[in-house]
Amino acid sequence: MSGRQTVPHLVRSSLLPKVFASPPQNIHNPSSTAFIRCATPTGIYMYMAVANAMFRSPLWNHLGSTAAGKLHVQRLLSNTQPIFAATKRIINIRHNATAAPSHPQRVDQDGPFDRRGGSLRAWQTTAKPDHFLNSDALRHPLPRVEDSASSSSSRSLLYEGGELKIYDGVENRSIRVPGQWLRDNCACSQCRNTDTAQRQINVLKGSINTTVSNVHMEDARRGQVTVTFSDGHQSAYSAQVLLNRRSKKVTRSRTGVVPMKLWTADIASARPAVQYTDVQSDLGMSRLLAKIRAFGFCVVEDMPATPEATEALLNSIGPIRNTHYGAFYDFTSDLTMKDTAYTSEFLEPHTDNTYFTEPAGIQALHMLSHTQGSGGESSLTDGFNAATQLFVQDREAYLTLSEVGVYAHASGNEGISIQPSQAFPVLNHDPEEGYLSQVRWNNADRAGIAADFDVVEKWYAAAEKFDRLLSDKNNQYWFQLKPGQTLLFDNWRVLHGRNEFTGKRRMCGGYINRDDFISRYRMTNLGKEDLEVSTVSG
Repeated sequence: MSGRQTVPHLVRSSLLPKVFASPPQNIHNPSSTAFIRCATPTGIYMYMAVANAMFRSPLWNHLGSTAAGKLHVQRLLSNTQPIFAATKRIINIRHNATAAPSHPQRVDQDGPFDRRGGSLRAWQTTAKPDHFLNSDALRHPLPRVEDSASSSSSRSLLYEGGELKIYDGVENRSIRVPGQWLRDNCACSQCRNTDTAQRQINVLKGSINTTVSNVHMEDARRGQVTVTFSDGHQSAYSAQVLLNRRSKKVTRSRTGVVPMKLWTADIASARPAVQYTDVQSDLGMSRLLAKIRAFGFCVVEDMPATPEATEALLNSIGPIRNTHYGAFYDFTSDLTMKDTAYTSEFLEPHTDNTYFTEPAGIQALHMLSHTQGSGGESSLTDGFNAATQLFVQDREAYLTLSEVGVYAHASGNEGISIQPSQAFPVLNHDPEEGYLSQVRWNNADRAGIAADFDVVEKWYAAAEKFDRLLSDKNNQYWFQLKPGQTLLFDNWRVLHGRNEFTGKRRMCGGYINRDDFISRYRMTNLGKEDLEVSTVSG
């Protein structure tokens, strides 16, 4: 193996199994990679060793991949009693006689180990991150995919001891459903306004009875559940709603999360687009918004090349956001507003509004005309794809851009000095599930870095790597906007840029708030039941 690689904190020494206290001796193979599935107090997990450099611990020095080493570990592990008895493959060593890859891939989908060296697919196939091995596992590029049907198949409702419970057959345990939660989520006309769907009672006051006196169920897994409280009040619930309250399906429906379709320059062969006439219907609008959610952008083709038609299109999605640039904009490159967008200069890939606490969710651009000149091609870059590449290539750089806050500013116009309420990192993640939710990247508008100089140096190194990925032509989709084409893109994901140009261009467009965009997506893409469950219930 050329050079010695180290992966810091690959495994915490306190969690290494004691079976390695007496490692195999005299096993040397400096160009080998061993993947070891071993028993720990918390179950069976996959570990990785490359020679003796990537797996250092006080408990053992190194593990080779020879037959003697394999037999030694098998013998040691045969005396252990792993928690997950159903797992029969206790040891599985795979040997690679060539140099270890700089970014080793996960061997099996079901063997979690520290994700600094893992593959992206591990995040999409592993049900639970290995927090006990690496606290940084909470941050990752994409939502993990979960089959909501299988997640609840082992659960059923149980009424015993005067309490409604959810029993999990896999974990062999039950969880009590609090009476306070049940009354708080009652959907009857006394407890919730049927017109506004707003709650009409306050269980926090203590005057509302929350003691369950009886539960009637048609079925433990489906059908209606009727709960009677000690004051005689009755509430009805869906068994599936109770069992799937915390499922990925409900969470995704609530926040409008969909499986992301990452892309590179190859998107040019089949870019997402819809016809203007189609988006006049709810079905066409649902397809437009679904494409924006999945790809991060979509082009509306064959529409009138007028500001009026463009403004009407934006208003059909949501209210146009008003900023210090105004609401709907219609401009040329005359520097009326002090911003590089109002020039004819080259623009690097960037997201807009990094100087706002909440940047716009959707941006629309429509080139109405370009006369007496050339150039001005537009570029789009999938920020989530670039972040995913960084995640796989350099986990430390990814984490640095996920943790270190950066300020931004808009102060070129007289009487304006805008900064966000706090410093935000470049890569922002869902606080509950840890997936990447927003990229904030604008070198021109970047202000201070909220860190000491030793961390600032790390930030620059990480930002330089991310910038190279964003600037890689293989990651950029270049095209020429034409009159009659309106580009709509997710400003939290897709970075846009522009070539310099000559002549006179007239552009129009506007911003739509993130919440308004997601609301319109949900209303056009979710059924009534999914909307109700993911909106009101707690």
